[in-house]
Amino acid sequence: MDLEALINQHYRELNESDLQILSYIIQNKEKCKGMTIIALAQETLTSKSTISRLVKKIGFSGYSEFKYSLKNETKKELDQTVSNFSDTQKEDITNTLKLFNQTNCEPIIKKIHQAERIFCYGTGWGQRDVLSDLRRSLIVVEKFPIVLSSKKELEIASKVTFTKGDLLIVVSLSGDIQEVKNEMNVLTLNGIDILSITSLKNNSLASLATYNLYFQSTPALLNGIEIFSFLPVFILTDSLIREYIKFYQTGKL
Repeated sequence: MDLEALINQHYRELNESDLQILSYIIQNKEKCKGMTIIALAQETLTSKSTISRLVKKIGFSGYSEFKYSLKNETKKELDQTVSNFSDTQKEDITNTLKLFNQTNCEPIIKKIHQAERIFCYGTGWGQRDVLSDLRRSLIVVEKFPIVLSSKKELEIASKVTFTKGDLLIVVSLSGDIQEVKNEMNVLTLNGIDILSITSLKNNSLASLATYNLYFQSTPALLNGIEIFSFLPVFILTDSLIREYIKFYQTGKL
């Protein structure tokens, strides 16, 4: 079982609660493979029936079959090395485009068009490279995003700069926003629209955001360190820009 692939395959059938449960499972696979259905329901603040319905939605006969497959998957992941890193490229790109095509981008396009100002924040160097490329593309269509290059800049901007007409675009591989959680909470409470661009497997940032876009980037293990390709993220933002340019030229979505 490839859980991420199953999520992609059944994405349209999943609701927000389903995605939050799956996000927890993906982030805690080793722990979940020994959990009873009742324990998992307690950990995710849901119910036994909700978990049961979810595993059936993604193709399993019941929770026992799901847990058995999860055990096999985690064992397979432990054996993953950089040798098959290149093999995942096509799958990551295909699934990222599939996720994009399944997303209703109309509200995102409208917000980009109507935003008084667009701010961008990336949680790392690679993420900021993506946003620099996004900024370059948006300038062509008369949008001039402001890239916040550090946590301190985001902290200051969240207190004194943002207004309700603004849009903040945040790119994160993991979706873990612990470092900037306070700033994100302030922006959310002040009604600032946020577009999150994250991997599907870690969704804490997406749960706070107004709009969500997802990519797939399968890590490889090298010298005990996970390495990721940012190519799917660039492809995702490029797809978004292409949709916006089409709207900019025609006025139609």
